[in-house]
Amino acid sequence: MCTRALGVLASVSAVAVLVGGCGADETPSAGSSATTTTPASRPVDPEACAQTPPQGSVDRSGQNLKFSTGSIRIAISQAPPPPGSPPGATTSATPKATESGAPGPDAEPESRCYEFERWGPQQPDVPPDSLLFVFKGAGTDGAQIEFVISELTGGIVPPAGGGPRPTAGPLLRPINAQIGVSVDGVYHHSPACQLALTAMSGKLAAGSFTCPAATRVDANPFAPDDDVPFDADESSAAPQPDPGATADTVLLGGWFELRP
Repeated sequence: MCTRALGVLASVSAVAVLVGGCGADETPSAGSSATTTTPASRPVDPEACAQTPPQGSVDRSGQNLKFSTGSIRIAISQAPPPPGSPPGATTSATPKATESGAPGPDAEPESRCYEFERWGPQQPDVPPDSLLFVFKGAGTDGAQIEFVISELTGGIVPPAGGGPRPTAGPLLRPINAQIGVSVDGVYHHSPACQLALTAMSGKLAAGSFTCPAATRVDANPFAPDDDVPFDADESSAAPQPDPGATADTVLLGGWFELRP
C-alpha cells in the first residue's frame, strides 16, 4: 500500500512538502541512501534560463491539477552588495571578468543556470491551502515553487449555500510565491518571489519567476538527514561546491512547465 507523508520545510517560513510516496511515478525521497553517492548537478547553458515559458489558459479555480512530466530552469546569480559597501564589494560568486582577465568594477554578476525534472506526487495540492511544485536533480539538488491557492483564485470561495462557484477575472499580474533551490547541498529560499503564470490548468502549468533576495538556509528539505555538508574524513574526496551557490544571499530567476 502506498502512503504519503506531509512534511514541513524549516526555512525562512514554514513550507509544506510531500516527501514520501511509492507509486511508479514517484522518485525516492532526497534523504534516501540511493541518492547519497550520486554526483551533484552541474550548470547548463545560461540561455536555457532566459527562454520564455509556454503559453496556455489560466484556470483560476485551482482544481483538477495533476502533472506527470515537466521541468524547471532556475538561475542563481550574485546579489548586489548591501548599501554602504566599499566599491567592488560582492556578496557571492565571481563577477564576469574584463578582457584582461580581471573583474571589472561594473561587471555584471555571473549567473549559473540549472535544470531539474518534476518530482514527487503528481497532484500539487498541499492541505489546507497551498500548491507545491517540486523538481529534483542529482543527489540533494532540486527546486520548489509554492504559493497559497488564494493567489490564484483571488480569494473567491464556493458559496456557503451551494450554487455556482463565482469565478475571478483574468490574472493580469504576477502572484507572490515562495521558491527554494538546492545546489551542492546549499539551499537558498525566498518567501517573496514574483511568479508570472502563463498557464495553469489540467493541460499545462507554466510561468516565469524572479526572487530579488533568496537567503541561504541551513535546513535543506532535499537533504533532511544531513547535519553537516561532508564528513571530515571524506572532505578530500567530496565534490567541490559551486561558488555560485554558496553565497548567503543570491538572486533567483527562471521558468517552469508541467504537463499531464
